[in-house]
Amino acid sequence: MKKEIGYIGLGKMGLGQVALLCEQKWRVVAWNRSLAPREDARRSGAEIRATVVEVIVALKKPRLVWLMVPHTIVDEMLAVALPHLERGDTVIDGGNSFYKESERRAAFVARRGIHFLDVGTSGGPSGARRGACLMIGGSKNIFKKYAPLFQDLSGDSPHSNIPRNVGGYAYMGKSGAGHFVKMVHNGIEYGTMQALGEGFEVLKKSGFNLNLRRVAELYNKKSVIESRLVGWLARALKEHGENLKGVSDEVAQSGEGLWTVETAKKLGVPVEVIKKSLEFRLNSKGNPSFTGKVVSALRNQFGGHQVKEVAKRGSSV
Repeated sequence: MKKEIGYIGLGKMGLGQVALLCEQKWRVVAWNRSLAPREDARRSGAEIRATVVEVIVALKKPRLVWLMVPHTIVDEMLAVALPHLERGDTVIDGGNSFYKESERRAAFVARRGIHFLDVGTSGGPSGARRGACLMIGGSKNIFKKYAPLFQDLSGDSPHSNIPRNVGGYAYMGKSGAGHFVKMVHNGIEYGTMQALGEGFEVLKKSGFNLNLRRVAELYNKKSVIESRLVGWLARALKEHGENLKGVSDEVAQSGEGLWTVETAKKLGVPVEVIKKSLEFRLNSKGNPSFTGKVVSALRNQFGGHQVKEVAKRGSSV
């Protein structure tokens, strides 16, 4: 397999993945709507093109194109790209798309002889840069063909010379399975973060004058709830102080929790923890709480999501 890929979308995740691939001797031809991320990618070693079409034209056949854009514009990007793709080419959607949409897109491009993989990507910007967790759906043969790509993006490559968070990758099943598994992952994430927020609000109001940062650090030393999330909470408490000053208590939701709840309802599965954590986010505006601050701080730590004061700056994609 030639190490060459077209990359559409250079947000926080896209830039990290492009830098990781360039370091591992991939030829990356990239595009982004806004200019500043293009320059960042160029400095990492990517070749930058002015349009999506120019990215495709620059690739050798059969082409491999990775989409790392918001789920709301995946169809827009496909509409631009498909007239210039040919039988045997492969498109990968590495963003957070609803799995039913991935099923539809896979069937649509298959009629043109084009392959489609849906790849749920977890790990946030640091995972994108140093090794992510990849959940992959689509043709098993195409998954196998591009296994070296997934190995490199997971950080599990002998060619990497930076400190790595070795992630993982695995084939989940037919088209839609990758994004389905990632959707449920994010639903679980909602519930876990909510539990941490609620627990630390109880600790804060206990009357024991507890050092919350010290508690978080202790919890993360071989306790049953040791986790990356607890580690990120300890870091947030260090950065923002015990009261998480400057962190919004209004918590955004980006869709995956809602999709999980709606899908579970159709499947007849009660998901009360995930449902309540979603409702908390939806109702957090105008209802200040330390729980909300904890959840917002965690979103900032692992995903780079901004706290309220700077949230209106906009996306780089």
